[in-house]
Amino acid sequence: MKKIMFICSGNTCRSPLAEGLFKKYLQENNITDIEVGSAGVGAFPGDAVSINSILVASSRGIDISNHRARNINPEHLLTTDLFFCMSESHKSVLCRHCDESKIIVLNVPDPFGRPIEVYEECAKELESKFPEILERIQNTTFVREMTESDIKEIAELEKACFSEPWSEESLKDELTNDTARFYVLRDNEKLLGYIGSNNICGEVYITNVAVSSDYRGKGYGKRLVNHLLKQSELEKALFVTLEVRESNQNAIKLYEKCGFKKIGERKNFYSKPNEDAFIYTYYLEE
Repeated sequence: MKKIMFICSGNTCRSPLAEGLFKKYLQENNITDIEVGSAGVGAFPGDAVSINSILVASSRGIDISNHRARNINPEHLLTTDLFFCMSESHKSVLCRHCDESKIIVLNVPDPFGRPIEVYEECAKELESKFPEILERIQNTTFVREMTESDIKEIAELEKACFSEPWSEESLKDELTNDTARFYVLRDNEKLLGYIGSNNICGEVYITNVAVSSDYRGKGYGKRLVNHLLKQSELEKALFVTLEVRESNQNAIKLYEKCGFKKIGERKNFYSKPNEDAFIYTYYLEE
């Protein structure tokens, strides 16, 4: 199930209207694997939907009268795959808390306080964007939490990438480990990559980052690392740290691009072959 949210300012005009209209659009196209919601970046929780939004939706056979305004919250940021913002200002707020690749700007003007004709134009503009929105959802690769269905593919990826790969059993054990934070990046049925870590009392230790050889050089590794950094920030972690082989220059460049700093070395840390490890850390709190 893919989860999207429409975002505006107060969650009383554009975003609840978009939510209602898009749900109907999905129903008409027999699409059942997309969950739709809406929120605001500056809402007054509990506020009712604008009467004009209710009327415009009602004219299309949609009832949004029971919707109540809510603000975007950490759970939304953790669980939503794509955010469709009404303006650049909404995007700028979300960018502080989640990966920019998850945010799309629709550029739909605010009808608040205007006549119902303006709300009608707003609805028409939203509807005109729905085919493009649906295509974007269906063609977007999503980062999500690892599940048991991913284990076999991840184990194969481990074998392809590392001299001492994790076994299926070891990966499965992480599903019941309260400290584990494992995420996968998928394109429909294909595993593109994954990242594994453990958050121990606010200290996050990355265990592995792996991207399939067919999909390297496309920014997927950076996307996985940034996703973990955002999740760690939301969990108020102190830092994220890892070891990397001294010879693994591609990985070192990735971590440095993501803001990690080299803070030390571990002699003969790796085997097969024997090699020193560099310690790289990203501090979330000074």
